[in-house]
Amino acid sequence: MRIKILGDCYYCVSGLPISRPNHASNCVKMGLDMIEAIRAVREATGVNVDMRIGIHTGDVLCGVIGLRKWQYDVWSDDVTIANHMESGGMPGKVHITTSTLMQLDGKWDVEAGNGSTRDEYLREQGVETYFIIPKKKKLQELNENDVSMQEGGRGSMRVAKYLESWGADKPFAKITEGVTGKNAQLTSMALIESNLIQPRQYTCWNIRQWFAAEDIHPILLYFVNSDLEAEYHQQPDPLFKYYVACAAMIYLTMLLVQLFFMPRSVAFFVSYGAIALLFLLLLLLSWADTIWMTKIHSKGLSSVITDGPWLRLLIAIVTMSVVAAAAIITVVDCGELDAHLPVTNFSKFAVISDVISDEAFLVGSNATTALLPAGDTVSVCINDCYSLPYYLYCCLLALVACSVFLQVHFLLKFIIMLLVLILYNVTFLVLQLELFQQQPTSRSLLNEMSLPVQSAIYLAFFFITLHVIDRKVEYTSRLDFLWKTKFKSEREEVETMGGVNKILLENILPAHVALHFLSSNRRLDELYHQRYKSASVLFASIPNFFKEFYMQNDITRDGLECLRVLNEIIYDFDKLLLKPKFCVVEKIKTIGSTYMAASGLVPGQENSQQDSQHHVFVLLEFALSMISVLNQFNKESFNDFKLRMGMSHGEIIAGVVGAQKPQYDIWGNTVNLASRMDSHGIVGRIQVTEDTATVLTNHNFECVCRGPIAVKGRGNLITYFVKTSMDYGDLSTTKL
Repeated sequence: MRIKILGDCYYCVSGLPISRPNHASNCVKMGLDMIEAIRAVREATGVNVDMRIGIHTGDVLCGVIGLRKWQYDVWSDDVTIANHMESGGMPGKVHITTSTLMQLDGKWDVEAGNGSTRDEYLREQGVETYFIIPKKKKLQELNENDVSMQEGGRGSMRVAKYLESWGADKPFAKITEGVTGKNAQLTSMALIESNLIQPRQYTCWNIRQWFAAEDIHPILLYFVNSDLEAEYHQQPDPLFKYYVACAAMIYLTMLLVQLFFMPRSVAFFVSYGAIALLFLLLLLLSWADTIWMTKIHSKGLSSVITDGPWLRLLIAIVTMSVVAAAAIITVVDCGELDAHLPVTNFSKFAVISDVISDEAFLVGSNATTALLPAGDTVSVCINDCYSLPYYLYCCLLALVACSVFLQVHFLLKFIIMLLVLILYNVTFLVLQLELFQQQPTSRSLLNEMSLPVQSAIYLAFFFITLHVIDRKVEYTSRLDFLWKTKFKSEREEVETMGGVNKILLENILPAHVALHFLSSNRRLDELYHQRYKSASVLFASIPNFFKEFYMQNDITRDGLECLRVLNEIIYDFDKLLLKPKFCVVEKIKTIGSTYMAASGLVPGQENSQQDSQHHVFVLLEFALSMISVLNQFNKESFNDFKLRMGMSHGEIIAGVVGAQKPQYDIWGNTVNLASRMDSHGIVGRIQVTEDTATVLTNHNFECVCRGPIAVKGRGNLITYFVKTSMDYGDLSTTKL
């Protein structure tokens, strides 16, 4: 597992987070492979680069500390030894300790490493070291690749071609096409195929589909989750006004049938008139917001009905009841009807006779006719059974009116339609049987029955059909609600996870870098990098933390309590970044007890000439705030931690490296100088380079010349200390 990248140092461990018995072998294998990889690059490009590998085996504490820019890290005395194993090693060799050698079980041959002669810390700790002797491998294929790379042109072209041949992934190259995203897409497609795209054999008569949903009861069609059931009933019904309008249209059809084909009496006009007024009122209430939308901007009665489940249910039950009653309310007036039709010639009688004789279902065999001279009347005596088919039509329409309210539970509609069916059958077969009695006039099986029995059969079949349709509508409605609820829940989870991921990403990367990687317009084939002509870098370390304070024993729980103290210190440092005046300061990383920060990393402003050195003063003020915070921490915890700081400014390059664990970092001579200012500095002082001291002095900061010091890799450099009111002691130096 890679922990972090420290400049040109690759920092990784094996055996975390799950302990592995072969962790030492894994590290050695990786070290040898890394040396082979860098050798291939060296031979292919002609650039003299190599690697030192240092490995140590021991106990570690792992975790995340601080408030900002979280990075998984490890701490312990053994980690310190591993660091010095790398610095005390030799290029092209894997440098291991005795504890690591004991874990290898003789898999590799070794030779004396003599690390104590190259590193003082290893000599002080008495660490005995060894070098791994790599096994011979066949490198013919690798050599062929090297030759092919060297055949073409300039060195830069060979480097580009060679790196492309590696096929290395770019950081966040698959942020939108990761495995999780692909799995989510596949899951969504499977959901669509299995639920939305139903096979054709699934019709309303196929009851097997009702047992498919696990969240819905297969018989009663209610949600197993009571909260989901309550939410389903509480949802508004914006289509309720259309249900009322459909019921009103059905009632109007019944009114026309009874007006033109049924007996008309006072009861008919009174009952149908009252029901018409009721429907007019319901229509006005349901459609009020639509009709007066331009005049009324507040929430009206229609919205109250739409959002009120109990009010909608009451209106639906009342509407079903009055329509069902209207179908047979005039049957009480049904009796013997004498129709006196004026006849002026024979042809008129013939027409009437044809109509009567052809409509066998409408006119029974008891009809009698008498022919009288022209100008007289024909007395046609027709039994009241002539009106039964029209009553049947009205009853069927009433059943349809019960089904138009789609959001009413199908069991409630089933009960209401069943009661209506019983009422109609009792009326036709018991109460008014004599009025509707009729002799059969056909040889068909159905017409062998009396007219009331036929009507009962028609009503029963129609009732069953409507119930099956209602059940299908109920199941579909609930399934649609279930899918919408699950989709909404999953979408909220995705949005929440997206927000959390964005926060985490911004806590790992600077905000502008995170936005770059979250953008859909970025190029996936390019590494993110940014060059800054002027930026400031700060290294602030607590040298006495690991040397004096950190201990691994039972009292400190093997160093865990010491690590808690370090976390509190880093946390207090990170809180300073939340202040608006330090908004241009960016935390880069923590390295043990060293805090690395930079300022001036603002895209688009790196070439600005206006106050181009402002970032230097902001970072210096941030350093002074860190000293103040640590002093306050010492007072509260009775400790004596001291900061040693190094600062430099100049040109740097910022970018994101690593495909599996992308990490934002900065590189350049400025970074190296700032690191050397810290490591070669004095506790309690802020050491800066000569160029940085000149900038600070020109803006009324006092700097004291330390003089020339030997800096690793840089020779002798003249450095300065920034004079502050919190300096620990005095130095005999020259002011600048």
